[in-house]
Amino acid sequence: MGANLNKFKHWQFLCEIFKIAIFAFGGPEMHMALFSKRLVHEKKYFTQNELLETFSICQLLPGPTSTQVLISLGYKLGGSFLGFLTLLIWIFPSFIIMTALSFLYVSLASDTLHSLRFIRPLAVSFIIVAAIRMIKPLLNNKLSIWLAFYAFFVCALLRHPLESYIRTPGIFPFVLITGALISFFINKEAKDFVVKKLKVNWVFLILFGILFISSALIGKITQSPYAIMFENNFRFGSLVFGGGNMLIPMIFEQFVQFKNYLSAEELITAVGLAQATPGPVFSIATFTTGLALREFGVWGHLAGCFIGTAAIFLPGSLLVFWLYPIWDSLKKFRFFQRSFPGIVATSAGIVAASAYLIFLPIGLHWKEENSFFYTNLVNQNPINWLNVITIMVLCVFLYKTKIPSPYWVVMAIILGLILR
Repeated sequence: MGANLNKFKHWQFLCEIFKIAIFAFGGPEMHMALFSKRLVHEKKYFTQNELLETFSICQLLPGPTSTQVLISLGYKLGGSFLGFLTLLIWIFPSFIIMTALSFLYVSLASDTLHSLRFIRPLAVSFIIVAAIRMIKPLLNNKLSIWLAFYAFFVCALLRHPLESYIRTPGIFPFVLITGALISFFINKEAKDFVVKKLKVNWVFLILFGILFISSALIGKITQSPYAIMFENNFRFGSLVFGGGNMLIPMIFEQFVQFKNYLSAEELITAVGLAQATPGPVFSIATFTTGLALREFGVWGHLAGCFIGTAAIFLPGSLLVFWLYPIWDSLKKFRFFQRSFPGIVATSAGIVAASAYLIFLPIGLHWKEENSFFYTNLVNQNPINWLNVITIMVLCVFLYKTKIPSPYWVVMAIILGLILR
């Protein structure tokens, strides 16, 4: 009887997750508000403190924060199997929508695609506002401000004189690691706790390590585009701190600049469309990986959507299953207490760098695409004033108003159709 009752409760929980997934617009902050409303106050599966504690755990991990929160809650309610089912149901609607949008994007004629042109400045505005909101809480801490500026300077400003050195996917993990180490050595604010011997289930962490290393080796040896796409996305999911907005600069670096799988305009359009899609922002990988493999036909395109989705969500999920059971002990270690503020600050700086980098292709006119040396600017009329002014106005409205992001995307598409 008790087992049947638990199964029924778990089934109800999964149905609730599906309802949330359909209406979860707006990124981690809006997702958390929806989780609180539906899972805490209405259905009373958890307390508010349990939700906030889970959120703090997931902020320590790379990967999609709101997705990891739901996986952890599912794990807490019914173990790893329920946590895994929670993940599948949560990402299913966004996977279907972003897959359909990627096929629709490929099939549209060039004149129809031109009607999506207003989505690009809107997408840049979304990232700029996200960066402002991430940096704002750091303003009262000098170390955090300097670390955010350090990340922005290295990832964005150094690109102009040193593009051939900075233009590498390794720059983001380098900045995150150095930011964590700087914070650890300078930040002395850590409490002393007596930590008991940890009882760790190493299976999920070992599986994460095996997949991380083997996917890199298989991709390198076989040069299979499918293996390479899996490795790229798995690496993104393993290194992204700070939510979906942190994913964008990594995709830009790898898919646009390093490998030329996508154009800057295609990535920026994907960012805008992702804002109109419910569920995790990480679903942008479904769209971008599908487009990256479109030259292999319909089945290659579809395989790319599956690969991008699986690889981007897998590392964060494995790390949650490893960390959640030992969190109460692990959070007491001085290293995590002192280094995590550095990760938060550098993540905010990288998001600001992301906003800057995706602004460059549409805010300025360049002689050669995706080359951001100042000498590559066109001599006459280097600034695209229409896009710059549009972005400035949109940033003000996005920051000051509470209009949901999907409405902005719909308005941008309608305006593009009217002025086509």
